[in-house]
Amino acid sequence: MQLVPDWAPNIHPMIVHFPLVLLILAVLLDFIGLFLKKYNWLTKAGLLLYLLGTITAVVAFLTGRAASDNLAIPANVIPAVTAHADWAETTLWFFIVYSVVRLTIGIWFKSLKKIIVIPFVLAGLLGIYFLYQTADHGAKLVFGYGLGTGNIIKLVAETKGITIEDRISDSTFTTRDDGSWKLIADATIIKVLSSMFKWVEGSLNELSPMYDRNESALMFHQIKEAMFVYDNKIKSVQVTAKINIDDLKGGFELVHHFIDKNNYDFLGLKNGEISLSRKSNGEIKIFEKDSYTNKGWIEIKVVSDGTHFRGYVNNKMIVHGHGDEPEPGSVGIKLSGTGSFSIKLINVESLKK
Repeated sequence: MQLVPDWAPNIHPMIVHFPLVLLILAVLLDFIGLFLKKYNWLTKAGLLLYLLGTITAVVAFLTGRAASDNLAIPANVIPAVTAHADWAETTLWFFIVYSVVRLTIGIWFKSLKKIIVIPFVLAGLLGIYFLYQTADHGAKLVFGYGLGTGNIIKLVAETKGITIEDRISDSTFTTRDDGSWKLIADATIIKVLSSMFKWVEGSLNELSPMYDRNESALMFHQIKEAMFVYDNKIKSVQVTAKINIDDLKGGFELVHHFIDKNNYDFLGLKNGEISLSRKSNGEIKIFEKDSYTNKGWIEIKVVSDGTHFRGYVNNKMIVHGHGDEPEPGSVGIKLSGTGSFSIKLINVESLKK
């Protein structure tokens, strides 16, 4: 028997309705039981539903996270996914704590006076608000964006006011008003990197840059400690780069939310390991790390939205970490070690206006 039917992208859509129904019923039965004391089964049923509802909420949260980690999410949808995930986590922790407290009162402290129990029961109504927000944001993903249906829809409100001139075109270096920018390797890329980018460590000349027409790529032949950024500030961002690090004996960092050389976030690749990290006052904190095995030209991507950080290789998510929301910052690249490095593209997309 097939657990997930063909129409469903994953099991999450079939799970989410259980905590919604069970927890709403739990709150309502518990509330009604305050006034109909002779029907004590109402309170008992409510307590049981709290337990079952919280268990299914845990399952829904975990399957939802797995679903988002395995979907190719377009940049314009990422903030909505983050909002849904944040509301889901708030709802989950509320009912975990609330259910423990309510079950404790209902089972071991039955003799408490009604006036003391009432505030605890009424607090459950707050949980319904959290459930509503979680469900509303989830419905927006499916019916507003078509996420998981194979049809991603951009809302009119999100594209309103964007003209053809604002859109990123396929020239060497282009920017747009929301802070997004795109760099494509062509014969003029060395000049662009020299004049348009800020070199935080090292210099362009020290890397012996050469444009390879056959590969349509920029090659750095003498890798030393080097770091460059495009000096603008972006809050939530998706950064994609097409690179080849087969001949790099050292580390590569796709830098984002750069403040200065001692304070920035990055997706790092080194010795077959990929990591999501933050450098704060010179100290490095790793949010999440894993191994990867891709060789040759690879497309890497880092997404930073709110407290969520995701790292992809060839459009497959490898790492998903969480941390404090960073301050707006710049995007760029850091190289260290020896050998050579090649790049075809850096595409930076601002996720929020």
